Amino acid sequence: MNFDKKSLSKLLSLSDEELTKVLKDLAKEGGIDPDTLNIGKSDLIKIRTFLSFATEDDIAKILRQFGGQKR
Repeated sequence: MNFDKKSLSKLLSLSDEELTKVLKDLAKEGGIDPDTLNIGKSDLIKIRTFLSFATEDDIAKILRQFGGQKR
């Protein structure tokens, strides 16, 4: 999993349905059954808000926790 500002911009521009699919795909890659996730509108708002204000260090830390790298 690689992440940069361009990827972040693209992620934030996704529709709610598209973002939900991305999140469920990430969960599946992380070993979580995506069918057990109930991602609501308020969750998406919180995720978008976090990503909008996250620093590169914040994103790098999250990626490390999920076994990814920031390039």
